[in-house]
Amino acid sequence: MDQLPLSKKSQTFIENLRIYLFSCGKKTNEIDEITNELEVHLYEAEKENKSVDHIIGSSPKEYMEQISGEMAFDVRGWAKYVPIIILGAFSGIVLKDIVFGGFQYSLVELIGYPLVCIILILAYMGTLRHIASHTFSKSKEFFFFGLASFLSMALFLGVMFLPNYIESPIIILGYYGNLIVASMAISFLIGVSIWSKTIVSIVLPVIYIVPEYLMGFTDLSAENQLWISSLIMYALIGAFLFFEIKRTSTSAK
Repeated sequence: MDQLPLSKKSQTFIENLRIYLFSCGKKTNEIDEITNELEVHLYEAEKENKSVDHIIGSSPKEYMEQISGEMAFDVRGWAKYVPIIILGAFSGIVLKDIVFGGFQYSLVELIGYPLVCIILILAYMGTLRHIASHTFSKSKEFFFFGLASFLSMALFLGVMFLPNYIESPIIILGYYGNLIVASMAISFLIGVSIWSKTIVSIVLPVIYIVPEYLMGFTDLSAENQLWISSLIMYALIGAFLFFEIKRTSTSAK
């Protein structure tokens, strides 16, 4: 369906509704149906000089919650996406560690990283819902995603340092083991990129690796290099995911 000539306020609301429903785990085709129908209603209302509020009421948040409550959660879709997201994130982390030293993980880390990924998926989705259902300035939107990025950094660093306090078996791979794992990780990330038709799985590993690599050329201490590169990395991840999720959720308009 061609996009109807709507006011800026109506276009913004439909875009935010798409983001809200997407972050609630609803099916893409159902989101399309709901927003296309709403677009027609808004267009008809605007032809009669009625505002967006005439259709959605005085509280966009309540309207979005009502619509979301009437739609089923896409269990099958997210059962497929979540493992891919976790494996993709872990592949990027593994590549980074192989570049800077090799595959060496404790059992605590192997359990902790997937758990952190799940927590962060929920955190970013919650952040998207909060932003989509309120009217914030761009600076406030970046502030909320900055908080999510800080949470990312804190959790991943926590998992990195947790083996210092909890003893668990450690898995170490040799040269050929690292080569095989790196090849598998790269193949998986490229495969995900082709399957999803996005560059997310390619860009994120680059973001993981490049800041720390560039920090290696500075005269800063190893500790400062780690903290600064981590801050840059998670800030870039937050910004990239924000724009990518927003682009993906609105591309079907």
